[in-house]
Amino acid sequence: MGVGQSVESLYFQQKVKLGQGGFGTVWRAVDRTTHRFVAVKQIDKLKAYWQGAKRSDLLLEIDFLKACDHVNITKLYNYFEDSSSISIAMEYCDGGDLEDKLKERGAKLPEAQSASWTRQICGAIKHLHERDICHRDIKPGNFMFSTSLLKLSDFGFATFLKKGQTTMEEQLALATWCCLATWRSSCLLAFGLLTALDVGTPAFMAPEQHQLSKGGPGYSHSVDVWAAGCMLHMFLSNGRHPFVTSKNSLDMANLLKGNADFGLSMFGELLGVAVAPEAKDLCRRMLAPEPRSRIGVEEVLQNIWVKSEKEEVPEDAAQHFAQLKQQLLMAEQQLKEAEERELSLKSRLQKQDDSVVLVTIPVTLPACINRCSSCTTCAADRIEPQRIKKW
Repeated sequence: MGVGQSVESLYFQQKVKLGQGGFGTVWRAVDRTTHRFVAVKQIDKLKAYWQGAKRSDLLLEIDFLKACDHVNITKLYNYFEDSSSISIAMEYCDGGDLEDKLKERGAKLPEAQSASWTRQICGAIKHLHERDICHRDIKPGNFMFSTSLLKLSDFGFATFLKKGQTTMEEQLALATWCCLATWRSSCLLAFGLLTALDVGTPAFMAPEQHQLSKGGPGYSHSVDVWAAGCMLHMFLSNGRHPFVTSKNSLDMANLLKGNADFGLSMFGELLGVAVAPEAKDLCRRMLAPEPRSRIGVEEVLQNIWVKSEKEEVPEDAAQHFAQLKQQLLMAEQQLKEAEERELSLKSRLQKQDDSVVLVTIPVTLPACINRCSSCTTCAADRIEPQRIKKW
């Protein structure tokens, strides 16, 4: 992809900024062939270099997108690289992100919607784990809306990580029963089953991630399930994070124990928005502090509560609606441009009118104007008596 071509040759980039990162900017663009909107992420290689990001790190996000093909993961269309930047053309999501949607919906989020979003989020996570990818930054801000579908984006913290952690841990536990825990941890890291890199968003990081600084053994794919559990709690608790206090600080004590409070359930019952016991039980299992006890993503998707409120949207209908919405946005853009051209034309015409100077020429009327209607007739009367007098 991108060989012998430039991003400008395939896409018309509009002056609409969709997002801004440390060394990258996402712009809205139009595919010159299909006339559909796309999102173009431009990464400044020099800025990335000064912030410690290698070229291989920048290209890793492309590798993740190339490896994925799922309805709830942003699609990769194309990518380009020149001497100064890397450009990634991706699926355009026009519905904003889940974080803003939660703030907008607040207490009005129905339980069926919570189940649907949980199903979509875990569907994307399962697809990643099947390809040995651990996202490590699952949070509402990284899920975008394309019509009613959630799309996982931003793979900046993702990493390739082998599956099979539980089985290998049990085998190593038997073989190294009398060995030091530090040696055991180093073995797990060497096998690629755990990672010891402290990355992610603290509020959505699992206990084992926070314990790395204290010599913890590392973590694996189950950290994505923990983060999804935090999101489920927010769905069920009017957008309230389970481990963030009213003062916007992280409650580390409860986080390490997995103590998730669902608030005043009694008032919820009075208001008709009580949390279903099945939903709370699922959330607590996703927020189990011990990775061994935490529910797997496959089991989440098989949960009765997640499957009970299934609201399937026909893919053809969703795609058709998305196309119509893009056409409407394009028509609105064209109308806006036409209005701007009209205003510009009116402004130029107004300037031309203002440049015309009206000159007033004073006129001196004859004295006879008060006794005759025609100055010509009056003048003729005056001349004729003079001629008679000369004869």
